[in-house]
Amino acid sequence: MRAQDTAQLAATLLTPGREQSTGKVTIAARSHQWEFYYLRGQLLYAIGGPHRTRRWERAVRQCCPKFRFDPERISPASLWEYQLLANGLSRQHINLKQAKAVLVSVIKEVLLSLMAASPTEATWVPSRRSPARKTSPLPLAVSEVEQLLHETSQLWHHWQEKGLDYLQPDRAPTLQEPSANSEQAGQSTLVLSQLFNGQNTVWDIAAQQKRSPLDVARTLHHFVQKGKLALCDVTDLPSPMAQLQMVSAAVKPPAPCIACIDDSAAATKHIETILIRTGYRVVCVRDPLAEMSRLLEEKPDLIFLDVVMPTVDGRDLCNFLRKTSVFRETPIVILTSCDGAIDRVRANLSGASDFLSKPADPQKVLEMTRKHIPAASVPSLPFKIQNSELKMKTSV
Repeated sequence: MRAQDTAQLAATLLTPGREQSTGKVTIAARSHQWEFYYLRGQLLYAIGGPHRTRRWERAVRQCCPKFRFDPERISPASLWEYQLLANGLSRQHINLKQAKAVLVSVIKEVLLSLMAASPTEATWVPSRRSPARKTSPLPLAVSEVEQLLHETSQLWHHWQEKGLDYLQPDRAPTLQEPSANSEQAGQSTLVLSQLFNGQNTVWDIAAQQKRSPLDVARTLHHFVQKGKLALCDVTDLPSPMAQLQMVSAAVKPPAPCIACIDDSAAATKHIETILIRTGYRVVCVRDPLAEMSRLLEEKPDLIFLDVVMPTVDGRDLCNFLRKTSVFRETPIVILTSCDGAIDRVRANLSGASDFLSKPADPQKVLEMTRKHIPAASVPSLPFKIQNSELKMKTSV
């Protein structure tokens, strides 16, 4: 990045502060983009480049290693990092000095990665919301942003002077095939292979060794030139919210599966809508003879079964299912518009567990489901569905 480009970048990022604007500056460069968020001229946070989460976790480890943030309290919206910092500050899990240090560390890295990528265009997007009047000491004032820009541009200038442009700090060095001729050489090679494993970026190595990234880059440059190291791209880590979701999905039991067997698309859609909104998985089967393999594969915990279908009588199908080992104990609820005593007796004789009139009332569908599926496996019901909310438009 040339000196005039650095000056242009500084003007772009300092203007919102001088004009006390609220919004964000978006800067495009190569295959990435960078975003700088402002609140009444103060810099809230900056994101961009390939390693948003790595950058955040590295800054937290360096500046406040004992900070145990709670991602459950955070919205996965754009600035989750700033939310975690502000939340930790308000709960006194970290102090202002530590929070500021994280913010400064992140923005320095963002600025250096941006300068290394040679930005091409910048746009200002003002915020449509009126900012709250309450102020926070966490965001960076225009003077602090100016100081960071100066320090980072000096660092990048030295980076270029040493001919290290190719050695971008977001890339990871990896050790080429070693040639160890002694036990001592073998041990040192093992240490180097753990450090230069293609997963530690220049930033990571600098943080681990408590050295400046420029010093690390100069050392790496020597070994790259000798062919002992190569540089590779490395993917980012999942965000704290994504990690929480993965853990939750791993420990949470799968939602109960319910099959709705009915040749009417309107009827199956009606029941599917009721059950999916309350957390169940639903399998809709309109031709049970053709889709029997699907039923066997899904092994539903409950079956809603229509009586009148063109390919098979529902009672005969119920009787057949009862003779199989897979569905011998599965609750089967007969659906029919014929709600007479004889119809109920015939349904019971076929092996049905229960009986529900059509069109199915939403609340009765849920009650029937809770009746036949053990309470421990039933998802929580955050609201009560009203009949009018899911009233069928087509009679069945």
